[in-house]
Amino acid sequence: MIKKLRIRVVVENSTSIRNIELVGKHGLGLFIEAEKENGEKKVILMDVGPSPDVTIHNLNILKPDLSKVNLIFLSHGHYDHTGGLIEVLKKIGRSVPIIAHPKIFSPKYTANFRNVGIPFTRSEVEKAGGMFLLAKNPVKIDEDITATGEIERVTEFEDVKGFVTVENGIFKDDPMPDDQALIFNIKDKGLVVVSGCAHAGIINTVKYAQKITGVSKVYGVLGGFHLEGAPQKRVDATIEELVKLKPKVVGPCHCTGFKAINQIANTFKENFVLVQTGDLIEI
Repeated sequence: MIKKLRIRVVVENSTSIRNIELVGKHGLGLFIEAEKENGEKKVILMDVGPSPDVTIHNLNILKPDLSKVNLIFLSHGHYDHTGGLIEVLKKIGRSVPIIAHPKIFSPKYTANFRNVGIPFTRSEVEKAGGMFLLAKNPVKIDEDITATGEIERVTEFEDVKGFVTVENGIFKDDPMPDDQALIFNIKDKGLVVVSGCAHAGIINTVKYAQKITGVSKVYGVLGGFHLEGAPQKRVDATIEELVKLKPKVVGPCHCTGFKAINQIANTFKENFVLVQTGDLIEI
């Protein structure tokens, strides 16, 4: 099993005075190392930030060992999680598997028709060395590491609003089926669920992680919770459900929004973790 999890925040909206050389920008990029009991490590780049200039700048300062990267995981197809992909692949300098949902390249717009999708084509990524594994169902990356695949929507208060797409010539609301997360099962602790934006809902995401792993104990919930601009009723319901899970580490960031992050921090107190560009979270 996994005995240690290290998550280095390569890109997030904000930076702190601890890392004044780094650049924060709306987006997310994580360098994740999962160490097993036998000393073997699985290294995953989860999302790659909004643009190559920011992501490469921060990588050059943080200097994570990109030669150890086993794969890239893309949580969904928005630019703020994928924009640095081609330059990151070039920097790695070899072919790398990329796990994502089949809908990751579908057209993605805001309600006012701003394009927020991946800023390049699949062929451009493959030319740079990316090897896509596109799957709707959960993907077992290692014995205790799983990509969720398409997440079931079961809560009454979580839904996706504000995005549109075009499918088979039909203009429609985008339910973001490509949204997914990573699950790590940590020895003697339980699940650590890492989301990109949690467009499917962070509670839906955790519940689905419990379902597909068969593990009910949740030790940590980290990443974007997509509560920025959400009605207060949804924020309250989300926090209420998170409290029921009794996690020891709660680290909302990116699209969670300052107001919701502040409320989560006040609720979870010593179990709250501030997640900013350059930070290292060790579990």
